[in-house]
Amino acid sequence: MGVITMRKRKKVISKNMIEVLDHHTSRTYRKNGKRVKKKSITPEAMKKQNEKQAEAMLRMLIDNNFNTNDCYLTLTYKEQPATWEDAKKDMQNFIRRLKRRYKKLGKELKYIYIAEGKTRIHFHMIINNAELYSDEIKELWTDGMHKLMLYQGRAEDAIRLASYFVKEKRSACYSEKEDAFKRRWNSSKNLEKPKVKTEILKPSEWRDYIQPPKGYYVETDSIVESVSDEGYPYRFYRLIKIEEVTRGVTRIRHISRSNTRNGNSIAIHN
Repeated sequence: MGVITMRKRKKVISKNMIEVLDHHTSRTYRKNGKRVKKKSITPEAMKKQNEKQAEAMLRMLIDNNFNTNDCYLTLTYKEQPATWEDAKKDMQNFIRRLKRRYKKLGKELKYIYIAEGKTRIHFHMIINNAELYSDEIKELWTDGMHKLMLYQGRAEDAIRLASYFVKEKRSACYSEKEDAFKRRWNSSKNLEKPKVKTEILKPSEWRDYIQPPKGYYVETDSIVESVSDEGYPYRFYRLIKIEEVTRGVTRIRHISRSNTRNGNSIAIHN
């Protein structure tokens, strides 16, 4: 029978959400009074773990740095570049032009982008809004077409966009791209990283249900209770900041909460 001792809690905090991981390590998990050795991880499991961690970091970066009415761009080519290295140079030139335009407007450019394409190379990019219009983007991206959409700035938008970015990157032909685009995504150096807090949970502090802090609700679909590839139990969940809803006037939000074993199920009514 497993004896649960202390757990570790890691909280990653961005603008609109908090992601919480309660977990064990070889130092904190006991079975029959003895430490449980860490299991070895297969290369495939490690790859999946790395992708999961990359997506988690990306969604928190997006949430922490981009706001409502920032710009989501898709950049395509009229004539495909000969190599991925050529495509990288095209994007670098586009970013330099963007930076010059932002500087004239008294703004500092923030961006994240990925390169994608099994048959046709293109880019997906999010940038902070400096009141650029579509015709200005057209002047700056001279290699083909572009599509501009407004980013909504909610937690679920960051989650969705990060998942899409990682999925697109995964589906692309890595072998041909690794030399030109080594990272899963590329970003400006001025992005504000999410805060990370760690703490030790005593057995008396553990709860079967999840009590969200004031101003947040539990995204029940995010709750995962399982055993890690290393062989240790863990629980993951996401807390979403409750937004004020304004339609002419600010309306009070009424929250009904029902506790379950896996967490709080919260319905929000305006």
